[in-house]
Amino acid sequence: MELIPTEILESIIYLLDYEDLVSFVSEYQSDSNFKLNWGIVNMYRFGKYKKNIDYEGYYKMISVENVKLKLKLKQSVEELIEITKLDLDNNQLTSIPAEVGNLTQLQKLYLSFNQLTSIPGEVGGLTQLRKLFLNDNQLTSIPSTVGNLTQLKELNLSFNQLTSLPGEVGNLTQLKILDLYNNKLTSIPKLIGNLTQLQILFLGNNQLTSIPAEVGNLIQLQKLYLYSNKLTSIPAEVGNLTQLQKLYLNNNQLTSIPCEVGNLIQLQILDLNNNQLTLIPGEIGNLTQLQKLHLSFNKLTLIPDSILKLRSTGTRIME
Repeated sequence: MELIPTEILESIIYLLDYEDLVSFVSEYQSDSNFKLNWGIVNMYRFGKYKKNIDYEGYYKMISVENVKLKLKLKQSVEELIEITKLDLDNNQLTSIPAEVGNLTQLQKLYLSFNQLTSIPGEVGGLTQLRKLFLNDNQLTSIPSTVGNLTQLKELNLSFNQLTSLPGEVGNLTQLKILDLYNNKLTSIPKLIGNLTQLQILFLGNNQLTSIPAEVGNLIQLQKLYLYSNKLTSIPAEVGNLTQLQKLYLNNNQLTSIPCEVGNLIQLQILDLNNNQLTLIPGEIGNLTQLQKLHLSFNKLTLIPDSILKLRSTGTRIME
């Protein structure tokens, strides 16, 4: 059997959080070649162990100076790659080793609340990944290899420093939730229209000046957050989103709303607060499921009667 390369073993074991380390060890603790001193593990975990200790045979060494946990054990690469979850949230990581790409069975990868400025292109090797959380870091870009993660269901990139997205994001056709809130995005690739399974799209608090017409292809979309950008208009194709329940367009620079918004017959919340609207289409009166319509802080002089009549069906209109 092929042995685990030492550098991969060290990287993987070091990356595991305590819970997953326990799980990993317990799976192999019956192996006579595998021994582990849990007292040392606990001291390592809490940063209380300050010396290197060598154990005979297959014991491990710990070095706080190197911040590495080294294990010497015989296991195959095939066994190692069975790890399906890696949680590294809330640490002080500035980088991720390329070897993470060898965890080909990984389904959930959590790297939120760190200090990452980039992630290795090798992450594209995680083709079984379902969830990837990279929010609350300092990422300025995402490698194009992210497009290889075609099984991904949820991608969270919020609270970073992204100015653009690779077009390969359009390959993530199984994606249901895409969170890009609070970045520095000035545009969205047209290929986002390929994400026809998407249900929730967070794009609030960026620097978007326009939205591609291809957004109209997201026919499963239920929630669309576009507030706090620099939008002056939205494409008429938004009217194709007939499953949409919530549409937030507040805090932009919109001067008009397409009449096609009247096709959003499932819409419950429409927020148009704080824009530059002088009129709104009467077709909004078709939205009989509407619960809240926010119109405050615009330049409206008249609201069509067809919209005002929605009050009789329970719609709250905030002018």
